Amino acid sequence: MNITYGVKPETFKLVWGNKSEMNIQKVAEMPKAISLVSGKRDTACFQLVITADEPYALNLSKSPWFSQNPKRKNLRVSAEMPFPCQMNHIGLLACDDGLKRGDILLDKSVVEAEYDEILSVFCEMAIPENAEKGSYKGKLKIYENYGFSREELVGEIEVSLEVYNYVFPENAHNGFHLDLWLHPSNIARQHGVELWSDKHFEILEPYCKSMGDLGVKSVTVIASEIPWNGQACQDEQRNSANLFEYSMIPVTRKADGSLFFDYSVMQRYIDLCAKCGVEECISVFGLVNVWDIKVYGDERTAPDYPDGTHIRVYDEKTGVFDYLRTAKEIDEYVKSLESYFISTNQIDRVRIAADEPADIEKYRKSLEHIKSVAPAFKYKTAINHAEFVKEFGKDIYDFAPYISAMFSEYDALMGFRAEMPDKRFLYYVCGFPEVPNNLLRSELIDGYYIGILCAYAKMDGFLRWSYTCWSDFPLEDQRYGVLPVGDLCFVYPSSVGTPLLSLRWKSLFRGVRFFTLLKQAENKKLDKILDEAYSLVMREREIAKLYANWDREKVMSLDIEDYNKALALLMTALGEK
Repeated sequence: MNITYGVKPETFKLVWGNKSEMNIQKVAEMPKAISLVSGKRDTACFQLVITADEPYALNLSKSPWFSQNPKRKNLRVSAEMPFPCQMNHIGLLACDDGLKRGDILLDKSVVEAEYDEILSVFCEMAIPENAEKGSYKGKLKIYENYGFSREELVGEIEVSLEVYNYVFPENAHNGFHLDLWLHPSNIARQHGVELWSDKHFEILEPYCKSMGDLGVKSVTVIASEIPWNGQACQDEQRNSANLFEYSMIPVTRKADGSLFFDYSVMQRYIDLCAKCGVEECISVFGLVNVWDIKVYGDERTAPDYPDGTHIRVYDEKTGVFDYLRTAKEIDEYVKSLESYFISTNQIDRVRIAADEPADIEKYRKSLEHIKSVAPAFKYKTAINHAEFVKEFGKDIYDFAPYISAMFSEYDALMGFRAEMPDKRFLYYVCGFPEVPNNLLRSELIDGYYIGILCAYAKMDGFLRWSYTCWSDFPLEDQRYGVLPVGDLCFVYPSSVGTPLLSLRWKSLFRGVRFFTLLKQAENKKLDKILDEAYSLVMREREIAKLYANWDREKVMSLDIEDYNKALALLMTALGEK
């Protein structure tokens, strides 16, 4: 068997299904050595790309493997590195153009491939805090055997690593406000467990931990039924997806007619998130700007309420479920929620969240109503219309304009920032723009740039709506409606109740770390170093021109070496201070 292999940086994304995109010749032309840089309490990553002219099984472990196909030979990869090295097969998904692209970091050690099929492997070294500064060498060795034959060494990758005298803080993401939304109901459905059961919370924990590891700061609380109306999933014809999210707050009408609001599930969830490091902000969805998608006829359960909020209630006397039907009772619910957060000393972290309100007057009416009922609440809004920036700049505490609105109203934003330094300013992307983004078809370097742009534009963080919003069979096909693949999630559900990370997760992790380094350099007034670092990775530094032109090659470097140089520059300067 003839094998062909090479090594690529961590930003490589395998594209399969078009010979012009990737073929054996392109693999053969890949280098057999790679140079990496890292700090301490850091990671250094790369990818192995491999194929063979016969069917083969690629094993990343020391466990034995016998294929059910007796003609299939075995290849085993061994990482002989200076630091612990985790290897994951990279699973591919069909993209919007029909080609398959690498993204999922699989949890299985063996993948079987056919003749000429190309596989990629994500390799990640963990560099500890006590590592010595200096140069290190390692090897990735490839062995071949068949049946009971002795393994033979058939390939090697040389790895060079330069460790700089800079220790990333234990929580290196603390200065970056990352706001990604968890979808707990979808997690329960995917793993086949009862909503809010003990098993559900057991499964939620590793998902929340993955968010904490990435640096997510905001807890997603759902306070009414289906506030996004399932993202219109009932209209999806190509790839079924149940995207309804349910309230965490059971409501009961007692026999005497009084209402009882049970906050135990919500608080258990908030506490779990805090345990995993997600605790800076509590985003409450479902009280304002409920999406008005007509799914079941008349959507208003309380016609006199200014928003389409649905509060399900169980009647103890009749044993029947219904909905709160008057604004008076919904106001009682909202006031009770405010009182609960005040009494538990959580109110300062709470934000009543709205997702892309489109109608200024409608949103103003809902906002004013909530403020009149529960004046202690503060507000967060993801806004995709530039005019909202000036209209609601003084009402909203956490402000997250869509990236184009951020640039078109940049002067106004910076004015608000100067006037109200206690407010938080993020920016967000969704299915658009094409650049920068975290879509499956996006370049992984975009994730780096998202953090860099945040620091450069003097924003506090980044928001994206989707962390665990999946189609019904997310490991097979994530194409959904008009949303581009990758718009729905950053992680995938495994078969054992844990999240599978993605290449896009890893690239955003790098972006958060870039932000950390850049802000530290800014705080230490290392202006010359900052200018050099930005010059290496940004091709356009005028905000107005960034807004006008989102050609990837014209706004950012696509060369990983430029980012490595910027990292080395920043870590050297900060390590000396």
